[in-house]
Amino acid sequence: MSIQHDIQNTNIDVRVRESKPAKTGSLPEVIAICLAWPLGLVRFVQGMMAEQSVAALEGLIVFFIVYLYTLVRLYQLRRPD
Repeated sequence: MSIQHDIQNTNIDVRVRESKPAKTGSLPEVIAICLAWPLGLVRFVQGMMAEQSVAALEGLIVFFIVYLYTLVRLYQLRRPD
C-alpha cells in the first residue's frame, strides 16, 4: 500500500524588515562624558576640603548634569524608532 503525499506549491510571503543601523553616540560625546564627571567630582572634593561651598556646589552640579545627560542619552539609544 503506497501513500501519496500531495505537496502544494505555496507561496510564502516573508517580509524582512530592514534593520536600521543602531544609534550610537559619537566618540567626542563619549570622551566628553568620560572627562566631565570626574572633573565635577574633583571640583566638589576640592571645594569641600578648602571649605569653599560655592566651588563644591559647582562641582556637584556639573556631576549631576553629566549624570542625568548620560541617563537620557542611554534611554534614547535604547528606544527603537
